[in-house]
Amino acid sequence: MNATYYDVAQLLADNGLGTLGVDLFGGEWGTPDAQVLCLEGIGTPSDIKDTYEQTSVQILVRGEKRARDHDVYTAARAVSLFLLGLSDCVTVNGTDYKGFEEGSNIAPLGMDTNERFVYSLNFYTYRNRF
Repeated sequence: MNATYYDVAQLLADNGLGTLGVDLFGGEWGTPDAQVLCLEGIGTPSDIKDTYEQTSVQILVRGEKRARDHDVYTAARAVSLFLLGLSDCVTVNGTDYKGFEEGSNIAPLGMDTNERFVYSLNFYTYRNRF
């Protein structure tokens, strides 16, 4: 079973929201300015722990240097709407995910030291243990 962030990055790539290794990464930033980064979040105990675990993923969306804040927000919103619009059961790399719930609103993190706006998104999901 893969880390949740890896499967979410694959899911985003498979649905046209980035290209793995080009502008979509898992685990650590890549070199381009504008990109989407998926990171493992902190899971929480599950009421149905014999079958499913509740995991989370943080997604950071970063824009080009000096890009408009609104453009970066729009890219983050596209990712959010996609994940929230998924059906209750999605299989990625052999792992079943039971939908995605927002862990927080789309949060502006401001500009980094290279004048790139960054937004953070957090999601929770259940996935099968087997």
